[in-house]
Amino acid sequence: MGGFLDKPMTDKYQEDGEGNGIRYGVASMQGWRVEMEDAHMAKINLGEALKDWSYFAVFDGHAGWTVSVHCSEHLLETIMASEEFQDDVKKAIHKGFLELDSKMRSLPEMTSGEDKSGTTAVCAFISPRNIYVANCGDSRAVLCRDKAPIFTTQDHKPVLPSERDRIVKAGGSVMIQRVNGSLAVRK
Repeated sequence: MGGFLDKPMTDKYQEDGEGNGIRYGVASMQGWRVEMEDAHMAKINLGEALKDWSYFAVFDGHAGWTVSVHCSEHLLETIMASEEFQDDVKKAIHKGFLELDSKMRSLPEMTSGEDKSGTTAVCAFISPRNIYVANCGDSRAVLCRDKAPIFTTQDHKPVLPSERDRIVKAGGSVMIQRVNGSLAVRK
């Protein structure tokens, strides 16, 4: 996992759709990696109770696909299952990221050390009145109006003083701008 090919895989996956006044498109390509490490999720409506809400997420896998695919399949349901989702979407998103991370740590392939993959993530919930955006690592969202950026997420890089402090307080270390000497981003 995480290795490179002699030449890139250039076949592209493409998907598009529309609804709720939104049109979207997704494209991905494996490139030089031995396997596709990235995943996404696009849902135009979130069921009968939230049919006017949409959800989009991109997961940039590292050293394999297991975590990125697991997140693409489970982050939305984990966030929506949170008790806070009805009253405080921001809190539910934060709690959902942490809860999914905790659950993944107990997966057999993770506890055995068999799989060492990880992922960055960026997701957006779009409701009739609000757009909620969250990111983890260096996956980024940019919101534009009239072709100009009006909002962008901030990458979670260990070079940032706030990230460095958070990593150290959590028991990690930052060496050569990497978490524990190996991760370039906090995932």
